[in-house]
Parts: sequence; structure tokens; C-alpha cells
Amino acid sequence: MYRQRGVALISVLLVVAILIAIVGRLMANHGLTISQNQNVFERGQALQYALGAETLARQALAEDVRQTGSETDHLGEFWAQPTMPFELDEGGFLEAQLTDLNGCFNLNNVIGSNAQIYIDSFERMLNNLNLQRQVSDAWIDWIDGDEQVTDFGAEDSEYLLATIPHRTPNTLVYDVSELAQLQNLDRESYAALVPHVCLLPESETLINVNTANAHTLASLDQSLSPTSVEALTSSPREYATLNDFLNEHPDFRPSSAVLTTSSRYFQLHAFAQVGDTSVTLFSVMMRDPDTGDVTVLSRNFGKLFRSQVDVSVEEA
Repeated sequence: MYRQRGVALISVLLVVAILIAIVGRLMANHGLTISQNQNVFERGQALQYALGAETLARQALAEDVRQTGSETDHLGEFWAQPTMPFELDEGGFLEAQLTDLNGCFNLNNVIGSNAQIYIDSFERMLNNLNLQRQVSDAWIDWIDGDEQVTDFGAEDSEYLLATIPHRTPNTLVYDVSELAQLQNLDRESYAALVPHVCLLPESETLINVNTANAHTLASLDQSLSPTSVEALTSSPREYATLNDFLNEHPDFRPSSAVLTTSSRYFQLHAFAQVGDTSVTLFSVMMRDPDTGDVTVLSRNFGKLFRSQVDVSVEEA
């Protein structure tokens, strides 16, 4: 009798334990489902905010052409002004950076119609950055259309012997990460070069003297250096025509064939955070100089966003 009661009690306890385990599992799954759905919802909102920043950037660039024309672009215009991160209603913030890609050194230009000018400039840039000249030869072989090795460069015959065999693209490329594939370019050299160069989807782009960085301008002539052009790049540049710039800075006349005062390519880097979820968007855009229409050429959601806003907190 007592034994039967003991067995029944144990059975009841086992059933209760099983039920508790099942309920606990269901509650855990329910909580996980809620968290997953919340993350998906927040990511969707963050993505829409980032795309909204892209739309706003396109409108700003188009409005710039309608108001001031396409002959001159400079860092004093509305589209180039830095913006502070602003708070979102859902809890989070949005920050965006719009920059001029005609102000950087387009590496695809080394195989264009003005190839020799850009090759010489690239070699000077490498020298100014204390990098090996061989990087220029390796890059030319990376994107040119032949299999002939350029001086200290390398073609497929070298890259196929690598630990992970690969071939040269032998065509225009569109992301600076391609530099990491070059033979004998170490991580430190890559990090030193990347901030000063870019890759645009053509090999005939010009350099905007109103927005170009110091290393790009300094590479244009042997008599120039990043230090010597620092005064130029650190002061407002709003030259209406290329002749205005050349009359004031005659050292750049030998490179006038690759210079301009207007821009066609731009990039937007946006960061949106909603709750605990964030999205980064890197968009490359092209603006039609005649109509002002802006076309998104590419979107990248994997580039690390680095804020340009320096916020200092002063303790009481």
C-alpha cells in the first residue's frame, strides 16, 4: 500500500519535472523568437534609415547642379558640409558622410589615355609615403590587359605559385581591397596607401583641385610635396575655373590635362543604429553633369564606419 503510494508520488514528481522542463523550454524558445523578430525589425528600420540617407545625398547633389551648375564643385557647398549624428525616434542615431571621389587618386587611370602622367604621379605618391616603387609596377600588371611583366611587377605566372593560387583580373577593378592581393605589398604598406587612393569605374577621370587631398596634389609634380601643398589643402578652395587655379598655382600647369574644378563621382558612408542593431552603407554614386541625375553604382554593407565627429565629455 505504502509502496504503491510512493511509486505514485514519484510518478507525479516526474511528470511535474517534465512539465516544468517543457514549459521552461517553451518560454526560452518564445523569448528567443521575440529577440530574433526584434532584431530583424530593428535591422529593417536601420536599413531604411541608411537608404534614406542615400536618397537625401542624391537629392543634395542634384540640387547642387540645379542651383550652381556643374562647372564647379568645392568643399564649401551644401553637400560637402559635415553633419552631426542625429537621434532617431525609435532609439538610436544616424550619421552620414558624403565625399568627393574626384578628389582622390583613381588607380584605374594608370591604364587610361593619360596613363604615363598617372603612372609618374603614382610613383611619386608611393615615394612620398615611403613605399616601394615596385607597388606601381605590380598594380599596372594587375589591371592591364596583357601578360607582359612590367619591370618589378608580376603576372599570372607569379600569382599562380602563391599559397592560394589566383590570377590577375587584367581589367578595371572597383574596390581598393584589390590592393591587398598585390605581390609584396604588406599590411602596413596597404594601410598607408588606401586612405589616399580610390577606384572609379573608368580610366579617364580627372582630379578636382578644389577637393583633392594633399597626397594626390603633391603627386602631380616632382617639385611638390605633401608639406608644400598643405597650405593649399587646409584653406578654402573655390576656384571657378581651372585657369583661375593655374594662374595662382603655376606649378600644376604640367599636369593641367588631368585637372578640373568639377566632380562626377561621390561616395556616401552611412551608419544607422536602432536599438541594439546597426547597419552600415557604403554607396558609390555618379552624377550626370548635364541633368544632375544621380545614379547609385554600387552598395556595400560590409565596410567599417569610422565617425568623423569627435565628442569630448567633460566631467563635473
